[in-house]
Amino acid sequence: MKEFKIGDKVIVKKKFWKIKSNIYALDGMRKLAGRTLEVVFVNSNGDVRTKQDDSNDNTSWYWDKNWVELYTETSKEITWETLKWKDVLVDESGNEQMVLLVANDLLFLSEYNEFNEADNWYHKQELQREGYTIKQATPVEEPKETIEVGGYTYKLVK
Repeated sequence: MKEFKIGDKVIVKKKFWKIKSNIYALDGMRKLAGRTLEVVFVNSNGDVRTKQDDSNDNTSWYWDKNWVELYTETSKEITWETLKWKDVLVDESGNEQMVLLVANDLLFLSEYNEFNEADNWYHKQELQREGYTIKQATPVEEPKETIEVGGYTYKLVK
């Protein structure tokens, strides 16, 4: 049985509503299929409550444990269809702009290389035509378990 814990990142399965459950899939939940969410509560039967990732309010959703899967860095590549708040776009010159808001095919972006300052609205197709690419997450390197100093190997303790 899958065991989730508070703070885990989970991905909502595509067409999760077709998986049998005693939980009713609301329309607001369906739009989150394929999205990455953070677990804020785990029920004794393993079902989870998540906060909505692109919201600054306290919106949360209750998911059947079979509707979500644990997120890993290699779980999913970011695409133009899955862009969300805090994803980063790169223009042909290497300048980066952060996605501040997504409204269907419109993106509200930050200033170039200034993620705390707003710029303007852009259509996804416009950005693609202008050569923008999506900066993918970089996998985090596993920490070393040993270190070598002066010819001696030491085990690192967490």
